[in-house]
Amino acid sequence: MPTKPTITQIENAFSPAKEIDDPQRFAGRKKFVEDSYYALISEGTNIAVIGNRGIGKTSLARQIINIATGRNELLKKIKIETDQDLDFLSIYYTCGKTTETHEHLLESLLTNRTCLLDWIYDIPKARRAADKFKPKLNVGAFSLEGEKGSETTYESSVSNHGVETVFTNVVSAITEQGMTKDGVLFVIDEFDQIKNKQGFATFLKALATNVPNVKFCIVGVAHDVQELIEEHESSDRLFAGGIIDLPSMSDAELEQIISDAEQSIDSYIRFDPNAKKELVRLSQGHPYMTHLIGKYVLRNAYRESGRDIGGPDIAKTLRAIAESGIDPILESRYKKAVASSRQREIVLRALSDVQKDSVEIHTADAYKRALDEGVDNPSQFVGHLVTEDYGAEIVKTRERYYRFRDSLFAAYVSARPRVFKKENLG
Repeated sequence: MPTKPTITQIENAFSPAKEIDDPQRFAGRKKFVEDSYYALISEGTNIAVIGNRGIGKTSLARQIINIATGRNELLKKIKIETDQDLDFLSIYYTCGKTTETHEHLLESLLTNRTCLLDWIYDIPKARRAADKFKPKLNVGAFSLEGEKGSETTYESSVSNHGVETVFTNVVSAITEQGMTKDGVLFVIDEFDQIKNKQGFATFLKALATNVPNVKFCIVGVAHDVQELIEEHESSDRLFAGGIIDLPSMSDAELEQIISDAEQSIDSYIRFDPNAKKELVRLSQGHPYMTHLIGKYVLRNAYRESGRDIGGPDIAKTLRAIAESGIDPILESRYKKAVASSRQREIVLRALSDVQKDSVEIHTADAYKRALDEGVDNPSQFVGHLVTEDYGAEIVKTRERYYRFRDSLFAAYVSARPRVFKKENLG
């Protein structure tokens, strides 16, 4: 008989709030892991991990870092052949809404202690290169000059040594030290948050020429790499062989997440086949939804001393997630889109239900569902949903065709219980 797990083990069996770093907990994605590995060993190839929200881009990025630093557990697990361990200095950074340009990104990489700053301190040539940058690089209470300081401030005066030049010289000095065999890998998450990306591709092209042992892996929400970096020229060549267009997960991959969670608690609590099937259906290919719902249904089962999770337990948990606003962002977006209109909720859910695996939604299919529930003029409510007043969650792609701006939100719409009870309006 399996030993009863601790509450800590239960809480960490699913992890909606954190990417998957442990290779043993990373489910599926064999082709994309393999493509990432080949991009790492290909000279001159940068990596772009693109796709919708909630499908595991950051988790894949964490596995890329593992592989780049010689941790081959995942490659062995999914039987990808290697002939040597990689040895990159891997640096991870997440962009925020304050990251205005790629120059600001480079400044952050230079000034952050978890990125390049400590290396600048330790390598004299890198420090000399950084000393030429104005403003001086200040982090926390100390600057490179050892003076008392505050957060980095950006002066308006033009320096003879811009941040691109300084960054190039610093990483060149680091690679010349030969501390790692394969060079430096920068993994930039939430790259789509950068407000103005113009010039990044040009910079990356020059960097590849001047410091060939430096790779960038950029991660962000986009339909293609040109959309992500907002530049067409040279982008295909810069990322040739390294574009990882991550699709929604397959049902089998989502089921593997559930099985891994069960195994992490020695199968003390199990999902019955119907519960697994329902959780996979509700997730619509988004591992985030599997982790979110799975976490709370498992917690509830543990609290109630249950050993088997069934379909009704999933439904009960969904109601609790919506009522308590466990994901406040998705919930607030849902309430903004629906507002006080039963008809608008019906139309929103009809759009989500007919989308399924297709990116585009043909309104004829959605309108039929809405009409069947008594909405006389569904096109009027679709018109609402494309406006900012209701969150602009729907985007018109062409005549009579729409898509959800965010596929994760579409999955949440389908999974969340209705605000208004289902009934015929006629």
